[in-house]
Formats: sequence, C-alpha cells, structure tokens
Amino acid sequence: MISCSFLSVFYEYHQCKKSGKPLPDFENYMEAENAWMNFYGLGRLEAYRFIYSECTGVGHLQDWLIGLKGAAQVQEAAAAFERWARQEKTNSIAADTAFFPLSDAQIQHWEKQGYVKVSGLVDEHLCDAVINMICKKLGADMAVPSTWYSGHTDWHGLMLQVYQDESINAIKQLPAIRQLFAGLYGTANIAANTEKVSFNPPETASWKFAHNKLHWDIDFENADIYYIQGLVYLNDVPENRGPLTLVPGFHRRFESWMATHPNPHEAHLAMQNAFTGTPVPGKKGDIILWQQTLPHAASANRSDLPRFVQYISFSKL
Repeated sequence: MISCSFLSVFYEYHQCKKSGKPLPDFENYMEAENAWMNFYGLGRLEAYRFIYSECTGVGHLQDWLIGLKGAAQVQEAAAAFERWARQEKTNSIAADTAFFPLSDAQIQHWEKQGYVKVSGLVDEHLCDAVINMICKKLGADMAVPSTWYSGHTDWHGLMLQVYQDESINAIKQLPAIRQLFAGLYGTANIAANTEKVSFNPPETASWKFAHNKLHWDIDFENADIYYIQGLVYLNDVPENRGPLTLVPGFHRRFESWMATHPNPHEAHLAMQNAFTGTPVPGKKGDIILWQQTLPHAASANRSDLPRFVQYISFSKL
C-alpha cells in the first residue's frame, strides 16, 4: 500500500458524497485535498471522473495512481504530503528568490492593474511540443482546417481535459515559472496545480465561440482571496486570435463591489452587465498572470489559425 494517510480519507469522503451519506468529519478537508492533488500531480476532473465512475476501493485507487504516475513518483508524493500534513513546510527555493523575473515597471503594473505579461521564460520548442500533443489528441492537422472542428470527448468548449503529458510538465516545472509565482505570493511554500490546456479554433458559419462571458473562478468560502491564475500562449495570439480578456484594476475595487450586492451570484451578474473585457494579446511563449479578483474570459477567434494555451497556476501550502 502507498504510505499516505489521506488515500483512504479521499476515497471515503467521495463515496459518502456519491451516496448522499454524511461526510466524514475531517478538519479543513478541501485544503487537504487540494494539497494532496498538487503533490500527486492530479487534475481535479480526472481524479473525480475516476473516483465517481470507476473506482471500486482504496486498493483500486492506489493502483490507478501508480499506473498514472509511476510507483516512484507516487511514493515521493506520499512522503511530501505527509510532511505537509505535519506542517513541515519547506523553504527549499528561498535562496533562489533573488531571481525574480519581473522589472519594477512590471511589479507596479501588477499592483495597479492586477495582471502582468512576462516574456522570455518559455522556449518555443516547449510550446511546440504541447501544440503537437494537442493536435494529436484532437486529430487536428494544422494544414487541414476541416480537422479543427471534429470534436473529442475531452474537448469541452475550448478546454481540453488533458493533464498527464511530458510536454505539459516540461512547462509547468520550469524553475523560472515557480520563482515567478513564489515572488508574487511572497513565499516559497507553493505547489504547482495540475492544469488543463485549451484549443480555440477560428469561428466559422457553423462553429461559434460561446464562452466569452466575463467571470470569476473564485471559491468564496476560502478566506484568502489572493490567488494567481495564469496561462502560457503556445502560439502567437494577436488581438483577433481569441486572447484572454480581463478588466484591469478591478482587484482594487473587488471588496467594495461585493459589499454592494447581496451575494456573490448577484455581484457576478451585475459585473457581467457592467463591464467589457480588455484583450491581452501576446507572442508565443508569453505568460499572462492575473489576480483571480479580475473578471476575465477568453474571446472569439477571428483569425485564420487556432489559438493554443496551457494554463498554469500554483497554490500556497
């Protein structure tokens, strides 16, 4: 068995949730689950899909983890989680934080506008590897536009629910990206989230983009509202190729906005009616980071090529 105390907790929690039984009494369960998934390198959707649709027991869960990540990586993740659970937090990269890849002007932009674009940290060949993986997964031939719309069970809107691939990990594990998040969070105690990728082909007469509404991805039950979201443009994304849009500076009025509405749902609807996003175009390899209190959305692709993106984020431990 994997030496991880949380393995059976995760299984029992979701079995109770699935059957409608009272949930186990486990203090700060979601915090623990988030950390557990980060250490194991699991995408939330893939883990939930398995636990709710296929898993027959804790042993089956263990076998699935080993098959997905390999025995050595699973044991390493289990040990890291146990250390975290005992509050043995590490500052192992603190000595490297002198390398903080933002200029003073970028830091000021982050503080004032709530987002920043960073160039030069992701090499083009790393971007190409993820693009090739996405095209292979979708059966998309860049030279044949008709193949861009064939669809796939894991492609929802523009999101492609693929989490486990060497090309994705190669970008996610770049030390410079970790340092970037560590600097903005102000702590080395962070862990990479396992994020998805996206594929946004050009609009056609028969394929229309329907995911351009501004929104927040906020857990309003979490007291710490400072969370950083991010993406990497895997190809050039000019203003007509479906760039990220957001409302600059909204993070500074977020609390007052929420206070003037009776609940988050009403605040969300009012925000969508009141604001239009500003596009943030970029070059291949550019990283866009934004504070989660900024309303944001993707936009319609009106160019002649698809837009490719890898999402990146880290959570504080």
